[in-house]
Amino acid sequence: MKNMGNDDELQIIQLYREHNQYMVAGDVEQLGMLLDDNFQLTHMTGMVQSKQKWLEEIKTKQMQYFSSTEEAVTVNMKNSRQADLIGQSKVDASIHGSRNTWPLQLTLHVEKIAAADWKIMNIEAAMY
Repeated sequence: MKNMGNDDELQIIQLYREHNQYMVAGDVEQLGMLLDDNFQLTHMTGMVQSKQKWLEEIKTKQMQYFSSTEEAVTVNMKNSRQADLIGQSKVDASIHGSRNTWPLQLTLHVEKIAAADWKIMNIEAAMY
């Protein structure tokens, strides 16, 4: 019997929380380590950014995150190596000069790339 439920779900939730923590801290090095090299972020506007472009905008403070308050999180295990996480948080951010607190829903598509190493393959952002 595979133990793909609880431990994996907890690791994926921790991955999401670290993602939010590093995003707010502006720690692009640690944030980048959570993301697959081919990662893409689809913003709520529909704009798609590569890993490199998004991290560069955080580094230069074109996108600056001040806080992220988690409200809900669910994990849907697709199989033992793939899952989707839907996280809802109130995010205080300045995006290209416009600061606001958004009810941000992130859908993280994650894959297990090593024995216990989950990576974020892509994220879709929306409001809830």
